[in-house]
Amino acid sequence: MRLERRFGPAGLAFGSACLLVLTEILSPFLLSVSMWGLVGAALWQAVETYHSETAKGSRKWWGGLRLAFRNFFRQPVLVTLSLLLLVPALSYFWSVNVDFWADRTRIRIPFFVLPFAFANLPALTERQYKLVLYLLIWVMVLLCIGAGINFLLHFDNIIDDLQHGRPVPVPRNHIRFNLLVVTAIFSGGWLWTQGFWWHSPRERWALGAALVFLFAFLHVLSVRSGIVAMYAVLLFTVGWFVVRTRRWGIAIVALLLLAGAPFVALKVVPSLQQRIGYMRYDWEQYRKNAGSHYSDSERFVSLSSGLEIWREHPLIGAGAGDLPMEIQRIVNDQYPHYTLEPKLPHNQVLYILAGTGLIGLALSLLAFLAPIAPRRSRQFYPLLAFQAVVFVSFLVEYTIETAIGVAFYLFYTLWFLKMSEGEKGAST
Repeated sequence: MRLERRFGPAGLAFGSACLLVLTEILSPFLLSVSMWGLVGAALWQAVETYHSETAKGSRKWWGGLRLAFRNFFRQPVLVTLSLLLLVPALSYFWSVNVDFWADRTRIRIPFFVLPFAFANLPALTERQYKLVLYLLIWVMVLLCIGAGINFLLHFDNIIDDLQHGRPVPVPRNHIRFNLLVVTAIFSGGWLWTQGFWWHSPRERWALGAALVFLFAFLHVLSVRSGIVAMYAVLLFTVGWFVVRTRRWGIAIVALLLLAGAPFVALKVVPSLQQRIGYMRYDWEQYRKNAGSHYSDSERFVSLSSGLEIWREHPLIGAGAGDLPMEIQRIVNDQYPHYTLEPKLPHNQVLYILAGTGLIGLALSLLAFLAPIAPRRSRQFYPLLAFQAVVFVSFLVEYTIETAIGVAFYLFYTLWFLKMSEGEKGAST
């Protein structure tokens, strides 16, 4: 029985979740494998759940598949999330560039596949859910140690790169990496308050040290979206604490510490000093209309161009497939001195507005809000804290328009949503 439990659907689901956490920031191939592993575990569970004495072989699998779809459509929160695939897919009918439309739609396929999988996921224990988060913390610690060693070995070169707007080198995408660090920090803080440990209660001291290290190293990485997301989560945490305890004194002290921490970091962290200096310089160049080769200026132009496209197509947008050529048209017309290929709108809301208009945004907001609609979800701190991180990300990036961004948003949203369904988790 123990062997069956370990290598059955629940074992595959747990192993796939661990693989996703291990490889999300390292390997696109293994990331895909882990996501399809979750789908496989869900289908396996549905087939095992399907009871029919006459059904055998392919008929049993077909019956399990029908049961899986019934389970999916009985869960409105998960069905609503699939709107984030439907919205860009429907823009096919007013997109000229079908190739880019197909690419954008393909990236969003997990918005159907993963909710479908989680609707049928085999039951995992509370400890298994927490172990996956525990793994995330130590994976990010090891990756940050590696990035820190590389930073020290190439200190002068990296500081010089920061003066020119380039980030501290980390595996793959530096913004997603920072958001994963933030997710690891608030998840670890929550696990620490839960008294969680793997082998020994003494691990809690190591966990506390790991969280301090990650918080400090986040400032060394100096990615603004990651730092803003971290302080947004901390502010949310203080508000959460006050609402639940009414202990205003502790909250005021915490707010004072939060207000002072960025100033201390700015004084003692060279990489952060360089990043802030570059940001000021970039802003000055943009105001002088001379920022065509500076990253922040390009972002401002992308936002302005996206807003202009939405004004031209307010209800249904220009079509998800046509955004690149529409942005290029606006830039050629209004910013002719920008000779580089223009960026797409670096704001998720504006990206949706430009591509699919107010109708697309309304449906997308419905999907974004669905996970926190159930009462138990609004009582579960990790799920709400993660949504705060995502909200900050949406302000400065088109987060769900990349494969790693989709995996980041969907997996942790669904994982925390599943955790919130537990009796103990919902009341925590």
